[in-house]
Amino acid sequence: MNTSSKDPVKIQTMFSTIAHRYDLLNRVLSLGIDRHWRKFAVDKLVKTENAHYLDVATGTCDVALDIVTNLKGSKVTGVDFSKGMLERGKEKIEKAGQQKKIDVRFGDATDLPFDDRTFDGSIIAFGIRNVQDYKKGISEMARVVKKGHRIVILEFTTVQNTFFKPLYSFYITKVLPFIGELISGKRGAYKYLPDSMLHFPVPGALKKTMEEAGLQDVRYYKLSFGIVAVHVGTVQ
Repeated sequence: MNTSSKDPVKIQTMFSTIAHRYDLLNRVLSLGIDRHWRKFAVDKLVKTENAHYLDVATGTCDVALDIVTNLKGSKVTGVDFSKGMLERGKEKIEKAGQQKKIDVRFGDATDLPFDDRTFDGSIIAFGIRNVQDYKKGISEMARVVKKGHRIVILEFTTVQNTFFKPLYSFYITKVLPFIGELISGKRGAYKYLPDSMLHFPVPGALKKTMEEAGLQDVRYYKLSFGIVAVHVGTVQ
């Protein structure tokens, strides 16, 4: 499946077809480190009493569940454009008994169905590179967050470490698609991941985009040899 053009329909279909194996794939392909990455990102949200956060591209709701588990008294609204992923997420929410704290709905990251300054923070994990107009997506995340609160973006990035880069490139272009296809049973589904990673802006460029969207005090943190980066910006 060629999704290099970020065709929304193709990407929606891809994620819906692998939803039943998505969590397992994440654990296997990241060697379980994805839990640490998400916790680090969630910790960057501004903590307030009875906070209400927005989880964009919530997928199977791992981040939403992490938020309500670790930030006491919080609520989360999650949006995603893949119905298959949302169905899987709803199952996990019910299993965790968090139906009162997490609300999920179908939605487009570039046209969020919420009023200005609604949320105490917004987060997106491994989803911004799938947004056709990611700059608009960032602007929308900023629009719906209260002033003085934060936007957090967790995303894969291009490894720059001289020693680690060749090994990582081999893993994401050869090993990752093979394992992804083996576990998901969907031919070519995980070829999109390395393609999307290689064409996504490096951390410095994404930082600049966030600043152009009006966010202040933008900074980023590289984790695990630069495999991922967590970008944080404050709404003004």
